[in-house]
Amino acid sequence: MRAVTAALVGALCGAGWLMSIQPLGDVVCDGSGLGCALLVIVVGIPALAIAWMLVGWGLLAAVRFSGALLTASLGTTGAVALMFGGGHLLKALNVKVSGEGGVLVVALAAAGGYALAGVLTARYGGRRDGTEHRGQDG
Repeated sequence: MRAVTAALVGALCGAGWLMSIQPLGDVVCDGSGLGCALLVIVVGIPALAIAWMLVGWGLLAAVRFSGALLTASLGTTGAVALMFGGGHLLKALNVKVSGEGGVLVVALAAAGGYALAGVLTARYGGRRDGTEHRGQDG
């Protein structure tokens, strides 16, 4: 259930991140130009990734997810890695993705990144029966 919760939050944040790039470009850039595009790519897109990571942290914390900040941080990092890897794979396979399909690809990559982070950050504090260090060794 931990991975499913993290995957749902990741999919939401990934889709939100991708859909917020266009409005960011509209706000920052009055016209077109290389300087404006570089500003959006170098500053805007990473800033949006951090903002959506914070949204993911808030959503995970709202559902009392243990290790929410670590999961959101690792999930965002994993999502970016999966997006780049998936994008290169789709390009190598000559797959054409439409605008709505791109949102789906990013949402799936983010879901995978957050689910993996949710599994990796699970806290298994010793034995599950609660008998650690209580003298029941015999």
